[in-house]
Amino acid sequence: MSYFIPERRKRKSPLPLIFLGSLCVFALYYAFTANQKTVPVLPENAVRPHLVNWLEDNPDAWPAQDPIFNPVAVRRIYRRTDYRLLWFDNYSLSDTANDLLKQLTASSSGNPSSMVDYRYHLGYFDRTLRDTPQRLQMAAVLDVLLTDAFISYAQDTQLDKLNPSAPKHQPRLRRKDITPVNLTEGGFQMASTRSHVSEARTYAANDSGRQYFRGYNRDNQRVQAVDRSRYYTQRRNNAYSSGQRYGTSHSARYSTRSYPQTYPRVMPRFRSLQGEGSGLAPSHGEGMFIEENTPYGGDAQALREQLARYRDMAASGRWRPLPAGPAMTLGAKHNNVVHLRNMLAVYGDYYGYGDLNNKKFDQRLHEAVVRFQVRHGLKPDGIVGKQTRERLNISPTARAHIIEANIRRREKLPASLGDRFIQVNIPGYSLEYVEQDRIKLSMNVVVGKKVHQTPEISTRVARVVFNPTWTVPRSILVNEILPKARANPHGMENMGYRVVNGSGDYLPLTSQNLGRAAAGGFLMRQKGGEKNILGRVKFEIPNSDDIYLHDTRAKSLFGLTDRDYSHGCVRLAKPRQLAEVLLRDEPGDWSRYRIEQLTTGDETTEVRMSQNVKVYLTYWTAWVDGQGRMHFRPDIYGKDGLAVNQFN
Repeated sequence: MSYFIPERRKRKSPLPLIFLGSLCVFALYYAFTANQKTVPVLPENAVRPHLVNWLEDNPDAWPAQDPIFNPVAVRRIYRRTDYRLLWFDNYSLSDTANDLLKQLTASSSGNPSSMVDYRYHLGYFDRTLRDTPQRLQMAAVLDVLLTDAFISYAQDTQLDKLNPSAPKHQPRLRRKDITPVNLTEGGFQMASTRSHVSEARTYAANDSGRQYFRGYNRDNQRVQAVDRSRYYTQRRNNAYSSGQRYGTSHSARYSTRSYPQTYPRVMPRFRSLQGEGSGLAPSHGEGMFIEENTPYGGDAQALREQLARYRDMAASGRWRPLPAGPAMTLGAKHNNVVHLRNMLAVYGDYYGYGDLNNKKFDQRLHEAVVRFQVRHGLKPDGIVGKQTRERLNISPTARAHIIEANIRRREKLPASLGDRFIQVNIPGYSLEYVEQDRIKLSMNVVVGKKVHQTPEISTRVARVVFNPTWTVPRSILVNEILPKARANPHGMENMGYRVVNGSGDYLPLTSQNLGRAAAGGFLMRQKGGEKNILGRVKFEIPNSDDIYLHDTRAKSLFGLTDRDYSHGCVRLAKPRQLAEVLLRDEPGDWSRYRIEQLTTGDETTEVRMSQNVKVYLTYWTAWVDGQGRMHFRPDIYGKDGLAVNQFN
């Protein structure tokens, strides 16, 4: 009798399999949920080897494209904290780090300096923090750059200790002891001056409620106060002392860590000169006037020397254009890196005794790229992208042609521009105020579009006007203002626009008055005040083109690389500072406090200049600065006759 019954095997119960499968599913679910609740723990000294290597042993191995601007101070802080992370809780940024990022972002808002975001590493943080750092090296880099940004911010806010002159009957600023690092409990602490504005307004406007970082104490590793003067001893150590040229030896050119200091130091926003609670808290973001004292340069002889150098460069055959390829930055490995290194060595931006055939984009090459970008008016990010590649590939022969054109322009001007003058370089989008051949004030400017070109003018400053009115030029009136006034007369009246009759009376924007203005019988004028298109300050410079220098409400334009947006006039990033430096030798009280008073309300005040301050509106696409560095700019109006340098 057979005991093998196939029918009974087919009817075997599936319950054991179901039970076993359920156990597996439950085990997997339990493991998954347990893993979700697990927080990765960052070992206390895990990043120490990285930090020691970057800060002490091999600074050239620094892996980020952003440089460390304060290496001495950063090194000192990490030494005293035994090279541990300061801004992380395990793999996540601490609350203090997030507070710092908010404050840095708020401090950069509206600041006309294009270097603010770069100096505070905001672009790097924005790119990197989209994902939570999960690698030790990434966390270490972020921590170092946060510390570096904190030190830069502490340096900038220290300048608020300056006590500007004020009238005798006005209280002077109370001095504040702002120290970058101080003894506190519980980590970094944020301390702010008391203000009646809300916290949201503080972050948005950053006027009277500006906040400062005082210091930190992480895991009882207390860091003593760091002397601000130590930070500022890291002054720029440029390649050339005054009078030196590119023909000098490599050792006389740049310090290998000098390029961050070639930029203007970021100024803090201007605080109330009447102290807290005064109600006078300007939001223009110009900062205090801190006198510069750098050599001016800009002479024809230096250009002639550079012309000979570029002709020799073309004749030598060493220069070759950079081949097409991907964008390159720190850490890249590519055959084009070798070509780039040799090209920058020819230009004089790369120096050193390393292997010119090295295919790795290292720190030294990054610094050379930044130097090249600074000399060509590019964003100094060290990335060889489209714009940097275009500038690199302008041949020495073409550069010699550009230099020749600018020698002719310079020779049309007096050999000596005067003991005291203002120069606006139109393609350079810059203004420099010079006394005794030393630059005392420099700033970004906005110039005319290609269809409204700013002309080349030699004139003088005749008047400084506070809260100026604006009489609308005929072409702008017909093409822009009248259509807006007819469509929304009430809105244009709120902006201060009025029709002006032959007697100088202000008339409302009725259809009849607008018709008379369109026919040329009446003028259109905008009253002085906060909404005026000229801003709060205008500098009258006599000329037949009706061009002047003035303030503007469009502050964001000053942060752009290309700044040709006006109808021909020159818009200034720091008009109050220029007024202060121009008027300080004029009779009367022209302190910064007085200027702030005159730029409130809507009353117009004119100051006639008794001092002869020359003004030169120049079109220089090539010049040599006071440190002997050769600068080039794009030919925005096409005056050089060289299409390769126009980029439009």
